Amino acid sequence: MTDETNRGRRAWPWFTLAAVVAAAGFALHSPLLSLHDIEIVGAARSDPAPRVAASGVGEGAILIWIDTGAVARAVSEDPWVADVRVQRVWPDRLVVEVLERIPVAWVEGISTWMLVASDGTVLENGDIPGGGYLRAVLAFPDLPAGEQPADPTWGEIIALATTLRDDIGGTMTVELRGTELWTETSGHPVRLGYPIDLADKARTLRVVLLQENLPAGATIDVSSPLRPAIYDSDTGDATG
Repeated sequence: MTDETNRGRRAWPWFTLAAVVAAAGFALHSPLLSLHDIEIVGAARSDPAPRVAASGVGEGAILIWIDTGAVARAVSEDPWVADVRVQRVWPDRLVVEVLERIPVAWVEGISTWMLVASDGTVLENGDIPGGGYLRAVLAFPDLPAGEQPADPTWGEIIALATTLRDDIGGTMTVELRGTELWTETSGHPVRLGYPIDLADKARTLRVVLLQENLPAGATIDVSSPLRPAIYDSDTGDATG
């Protein structure tokens, strides 16, 4: 076997490796693997598209080089977004799946109203509260969208609104009278008492409202959720 033959045999592995590297490089930069479609799922109140674009992802980007984590972080900066998942779908599609927060209450601030989600996050601000959600007239400090205060009373109000959101919550306005919370629903004044255990008080209120013999206009006292009372506005009589 000649030296020339041996050199030729030794060269073949290098040629093969070079060919594989060249093919891989072409594949990783090929227009066939470039992004042609960004699909956004689950966004009703949020607007992920500008945030996806701001993360540097757009049509023509090479799919394999897209940092899905960076896209998810950008989209999750929207206060409406509770969770987000970003997936590559080969060969040319990116799917951004959004789970949005659920609004439950309008909370009054010093100079603005705040739409608040069930986890306590401020979703947006407005000059006047919209409809469909419980209103809390308690003059909390103004908070921008995205804030989630640790204030215990804030948490209690949101727990109340979340517990009642599927039925009567949207008709109620909660206000402070002295040191106690009051509201009204279905023509009944409701004493909630101190801002503690408001989720339990909401559940008790639901049960009381289902009573068939509930006097019209009676005051409902759920300040002690385990011992609710009803005061007949005509007679002044109380029942437990």
